[in-house]
Amino acid sequence: MWEKKVAIYKKWGWSDDEIIAAFEKHPYCMSVSGDKIMAVMDFLVNNMGFDHSLVSKRPQLILYSLEKRIRPRCSVYKILVENGLIKKCSKLVPVVESTEKDFLRKFVMCYEKEVPGLLQLYQERVGNVKVYDK
Repeated sequence: MWEKKVAIYKKWGWSDDEIIAAFEKHPYCMSVSGDKIMAVMDFLVNNMGFDHSLVSKRPQLILYSLEKRIRPRCSVYKILVENGLIKKCSKLVPVVESTEKDFLRKFVMCYEKEVPGLLQLYQERVGNVKVYDK
């Protein structure tokens, strides 16, 4: 099991030292399925354009739900970056790791004037997950 996970992380460019450091920070990064690791890394590296090292330094990112947390929040992140409201890469970790309440306050509600409909877009992306307005 360990060797398979190591091989997957190495496929994404992680060094042995990065894998060990990630395991020391968040041992559960080695317990998620290989498919989950591949899906999260593919999305963050290939779709979002982040370097693998961003994830290796924050291995807890692997543990979050791709569909219920990472994708919806990254869609908001992309809009904010495209509109020049935040800088690329400067806010990805807080975007994903914030509580729902903090995420809405820091990344959705405060930009509602600059990007009308941002809350609605996020709610549509989240789907059936309960989203608090304030």
